[in-house]
Amino acid sequence: MTDAHQSARHPVVETAGGAIRGTSAGGDGAVFAGIPFAAPPVGTRRLRPPEPAAAWAGVLDAATFPAGPAQRPGIAPDVEAMGPEAVAVAEALGAARGPFSEDCLYLNVWTPELGVRLPVLVWIYGGGFETGTASPPSFDGAALSRLTGAVVVAANYRVGALGWLYPAGPDADGWAESANLGLQDQVAALRWVRENAACFGGDPGNVTVAGASAGAFSIGALLAMPTAKGLFHKAILQSGSVTRVQSPETAEALTKAFLAAAGVRDFGSLLDAPVEAILQAQSAVTDADIGRRNLPGGRIWGVVHDGTILPERPLDAVRDGAAADVPLLIGANRDEIRIWADFGGPAYRPADEDALLAEMAVAGIADPPALLAAYRHRLRCAASAAVGSNPAGVDELRDLRTMFLSDAVYRIPSARLARAQAAAGGRANTYLLTAEPFGPGTGAFHGAEALYLAERLAALGIDTPENRAIRAELVGAWRRFVHAKDLGWPAHGPAEPQAARTRQIGGTVLDIDEPPLDVAAHWGIR
Repeated sequence: MTDAHQSARHPVVETAGGAIRGTSAGGDGAVFAGIPFAAPPVGTRRLRPPEPAAAWAGVLDAATFPAGPAQRPGIAPDVEAMGPEAVAVAEALGAARGPFSEDCLYLNVWTPELGVRLPVLVWIYGGGFETGTASPPSFDGAALSRLTGAVVVAANYRVGALGWLYPAGPDADGWAESANLGLQDQVAALRWVRENAACFGGDPGNVTVAGASAGAFSIGALLAMPTAKGLFHKAILQSGSVTRVQSPETAEALTKAFLAAAGVRDFGSLLDAPVEAILQAQSAVTDADIGRRNLPGGRIWGVVHDGTILPERPLDAVRDGAAADVPLLIGANRDEIRIWADFGGPAYRPADEDALLAEMAVAGIADPPALLAAYRHRLRCAASAAVGSNPAGVDELRDLRTMFLSDAVYRIPSARLARAQAAAGGRANTYLLTAEPFGPGTGAFHGAEALYLAERLAALGIDTPENRAIRAELVGAWRRFVHAKDLGWPAHGPAEPQAARTRQIGGTVLDIDEPPLDVAAHWGIR
């Protein structure tokens, strides 16, 4: 094999840390896998902020995708046995395949062409802050790069207790800088992108950070972090916003429960704990129910308003103009919680109507009976339009809770973020995905957008003209946004942010009110 042929198949680029050898990905494209952007967070670095990666001599072989961060395997054998549709749903919800390792602070780069200047899209994965990985097959960076025409970078960040444990206990003062380690990992990766994007054909002056679910909630926090300022220029938040943030009091209670479950008395003792003991303890102390997890006071891993790493609550920071210079594209799915209702079985259903009303009160609803009546009217109208009457076998309380939680956790916070951004003089475009890739049973479920953004329609047997049209509309919006082009529908306006419309993607493309007018006032949005 000639040197020229070898070079074409394995291009080499020079980065700030040293030379890296990648792999050709067809045409002029290439992929570079497993690039260290921070030192391994192991040993004495466990539960410490990320430190710079050491430079290397010679050429680093970037041909192998890195292990995901330490976590429990997310795709169980029984899910695998259910077929590709079930696996696709699990992956859309953030379930990741192994291998996993504490030594995880690596990133992957997919580039359409070297030696040019293309937009950069930095992907932050979801997974409830407990699972996820930047590597295939859980994340198809090659497809996203082809569809958006951008250099795509995906970085691992620590998850679960190792990434989100809040310093508390007798030695908390010595660990004050260890809050929100997952966010700090993301900032370290963004710094690497600023320093090295040009080596891979990317424009460090045109960086879009994008993510879904926990990835989008992370971006909501990054908008408010002083250390992240200037590291990205646009942001796409899919099924996540700025309100999934724990108070220090809730986070401290979770930490103390975790330390007890792990059988240790303080943070320092965790340095010697087996990683499996940490994973077991972190699962034992969180809420399992999707509502309890995500409503105020719920025990769950994730972003904490610690006052130091994250000095201001993200929604307040956006209202104050912290992200006014960062255009936002904010998306939600119509039936976000539907899939968890299916997974939850009988335990998901409210015990009675009073239980559902109490849950609405926890979410801050001033008049829960009025909101419940609005959802019930909408549900019965939809059922009547579909079959002429309310069909037998419909579990109304279950469906009412699903509508409420879809709004409480995803749709309403997204609308509030858009209005806050517009009121501060920034730009925010919003869309609502109503596509039903697997039909009305699962609806436009949480994670459904991933099937379109990762070119999975053919593999799942749903490559229909309708789904291809939905893919073209959704991908087209992302591509235009990444390339700083007009999206084709108006942004929220600073004078009257509530007057802006949201683009519906799925079936008929049109502009709609979001949230719908029948519930907007009950949520305090007019």
